Amino acid sequence: MAATFGTAPSSGQYQSTPASRPTAMRELVKLEASPPWWYIHHPARWTYRDGEWLPWLSELRADPGVANVDRNGAMDMAEVVKRRQGWTLIPWDAEPGGYCVVFEGVAGPVHLSKWQRPKLVAGQTRIESDEAGYWAFCRRLVADGYIQLPDPDFLAVQIDRQEKKVQEWREKASTSPYHRDALAVEEALLEGMRGAAERLYNPPAPEAEAAPVEAPAPKPRRGGRA
Repeated sequence: MAATFGTAPSSGQYQSTPASRPTAMRELVKLEASPPWWYIHHPARWTYRDGEWLPWLSELRADPGVANVDRNGAMDMAEVVKRRQGWTLIPWDAEPGGYCVVFEGVAGPVHLSKWQRPKLVAGQTRIESDEAGYWAFCRRLVADGYIQLPDPDFLAVQIDRQEKKVQEWREKASTSPYHRDALAVEEALLEGMRGAAERLYNPPAPEAEAAPVEAPAPKPRRGGRA
């Protein structure tokens, strides 16, 4: 019996695609496997950084059997417990595209933050961090309402501690070169903390747009020809 074959393209040309590595040869991150996780924040966790008060985040990991996560990795009870303790869970979509990303690892999925990227250096895997991007995200969490402003009394306690430190160092500065040399840094830190707290609760009003200036009407010409 004769076999029937499909008709070849009339032009006799065939299409190619780029070659790909076999699955066994794909690049895998050389880090231990890690579960999905969520950022969480507690009202008593704020830090002063580069002239502003910012939320200090922690992580809640879907690690089976750990911290009220059940053996199947369900987070329901873990989330309830954290909320009762005053923590706020930050949803992944608080950051466009999500802040928790996953890489294929030699031992399974590796979950990192959007601002972390593994890099192989001299045969060792290191994690590069985008610090500016991460702190900008923390700032947006406050601006977008995911995290509430801290209680003023909480920041007052932090500032009071720095005030006591400055006072102590002033007393030691006359006899201790170390305290004398570092005193200016601690004083500047105290002033920065105070100013940042003031801006946090009383942000400067946005500058009003200047009203457009109308062009003066042209003056009539005198002595000219009609």
